[in-house]
Amino acid sequence: MKKTFPFPLRFLIPVVLIFCGGLLGIISFNQEIAETYKKTEIITKSYVQTSAGQTSRILDYLYRRSNIEEAEVTIISQLGSDPNLNLVMVIDDKNMIHLSNRYELKNSPIIGTAAASYIAEFMAARENMAGNIILSPDKQKMIAIYPVLLQTLPNEIRPSKVGILFFEYDLARAKAQAYSDALRRSLLFNSLLAAFCFGLWVFFDLILTRRVSKLVAATNSLAEGNLDVRTKLSGSDELAQISIAFDRMAIKIQEKTLMSQEELTKREIIETKLTVMNSQLSITNSELVTATKAKSDFLATMSHEIRTPLNGIIGMSSMLQDTSLTPDQAESVETISNSGKILLGLINDILDVSKIEAGKIELESVEFDLSKFISDLVKPLEFFAKKKSLYLKIDFNVYENLVLGDQGRIGQIVSNLISNAIKFTKQGGVRVVILQKSIGDDTQIVITVTDTGIGIADEAKSKIFEVFSQADKSISRNYGGTGLGLSISKQLVELIRGSIGYVSEVGKGTTFKIDLLLKTGRKIIVGATAVNAPETPIPKFIGRILVAEDNTTNQLVIDRMLRRWGCQPLIVANGLEVLEALRRSKFDLILMDCQMPEMDGFEATKAIRLLDDPAISSVSIVAVTANARPEDIQKCLDSGMNSFLSKPIDRKDLEALLMRVLKVSN
Repeated sequence: MKKTFPFPLRFLIPVVLIFCGGLLGIISFNQEIAETYKKTEIITKSYVQTSAGQTSRILDYLYRRSNIEEAEVTIISQLGSDPNLNLVMVIDDKNMIHLSNRYELKNSPIIGTAAASYIAEFMAARENMAGNIILSPDKQKMIAIYPVLLQTLPNEIRPSKVGILFFEYDLARAKAQAYSDALRRSLLFNSLLAAFCFGLWVFFDLILTRRVSKLVAATNSLAEGNLDVRTKLSGSDELAQISIAFDRMAIKIQEKTLMSQEELTKREIIETKLTVMNSQLSITNSELVTATKAKSDFLATMSHEIRTPLNGIIGMSSMLQDTSLTPDQAESVETISNSGKILLGLINDILDVSKIEAGKIELESVEFDLSKFISDLVKPLEFFAKKKSLYLKIDFNVYENLVLGDQGRIGQIVSNLISNAIKFTKQGGVRVVILQKSIGDDTQIVITVTDTGIGIADEAKSKIFEVFSQADKSISRNYGGTGLGLSISKQLVELIRGSIGYVSEVGKGTTFKIDLLLKTGRKIIVGATAVNAPETPIPKFIGRILVAEDNTTNQLVIDRMLRRWGCQPLIVANGLEVLEALRRSKFDLILMDCQMPEMDGFEATKAIRLLDDPAISSVSIVAVTANARPEDIQKCLDSGMNSFLSKPIDRKDLEALLMRVLKVSN
């Protein structure tokens, strides 16, 4: 499941820049305010310290003189004219207010005034004969406490009466001014920061966003069959390297496609000449086979050469995915990778052609439910039909669902025909009919696929099943594709002992008809000849079996096989469902597919072996996978599995496994 970031890259970058810039501006502003407030406090403290110290020394001097009342009132009044000095007081040795800029406080106790909170500091100042500057708890006022020597009594060496000069200086106005100054500086800084962020966004838009969008658009265009597309991005970064690899791949594909068409034309001319020469010079069949094999070898070689640049683009995409990317960048790189995989599917079709012509296609023979298989096969195609507002109907007329054959190749044939019909139909729909006839020990399956599409022109009917051939160039331009599907389908039908034909009328539609000669269930196919299986008793086994398999067709096959021996398997689709099933019940055997979504067979096996319940953790686990190399088998054993079965599953091997693990009922 793919999860994408909810914003495109062109929106994500400015959002990130705005967020980061705003956060930086706020942090800078707060730092500016804090430093400005601190500086204001230091300056104010120095001012108050100087003012209070000078005033205390003047008062010390005056109190040694007579008739000083007018002078001290003048001093206090002048200090009180400072709007920031809220309170100025001279407090005598009995903590009574001797003098104040607030005249109503004169000759009253300090109780009830701001000085009441600093009695302890008064005692320290009298004792040490030293002043002190204190910042109030709310940091809004600066307090000055300085000792003042009152009038010295006769015969006193040290004055016994020590008063206190008390200042309360208001910092609010100074801090407000400091805040205003800091705000102006911060606005200037943030304006410059916003301009920088905007420039950075424009820079990223030019060097990243637009280039990624161009690369994605070019990749999608190439995936749709436009071989002339080029990105032409410049630079030395990773995107430029991907662009260079992409352009080289597109050029290589275009060259190889042209070469293949020219070579196929040459091969056709050669084959025509060989036919003429055969009639004239009695050329042997072995020489004709050699020519055909050369053609197949050419296709295989050409496919290999195309894979080389294709591997570059997929590899570069994979490397880029391993770097730190934003979600939107990761999605763009994934789009490039997926487009490469679409092209890889085209190469696989070419290799199928090469394998068929070289005689290297190997057919399987497994028992499967024909109706169920075709129904499951059609389900994904219904989505594409609905997307084009077309109907897709399927009718069955069968008397025996179980047949023996290569269900993968049969599915490939039917899927190609239905996909082809949907592609070339603009309105109406597609109808599929499955008819079964009995012919001795064999069963004839007749499949017809009828569409209401554009039809096939008379001049194109002679080459409709040829490799890389379509009705005309306009078909390729308007509908896409390579023309391989029908060619592969025809050759596969013939390998399965069948035939394929069609009838078509331009503008009204086309009907393809396939005749397949298969065996019914419980028969064994050896090569192209059917041999009745010996009538041996079918054993019945006792025990519960858990099957982990995500492919619905494979689920059906293993279910049918196990039920043949009387087993009632529980089938799940991934490793997580395996663990959930083990929590609910116990099993005697687990058949574990290795490659599954969400949690694969290796992870599930390791998790089972770590469970606390020995009865569950020791259950027999057998790998069931198509990877049958020695290193694949060893990987299964290393993960904790007990044994190994390769796909396609041989019923004898599965029966032997059940014999070893389960009990046979009497």
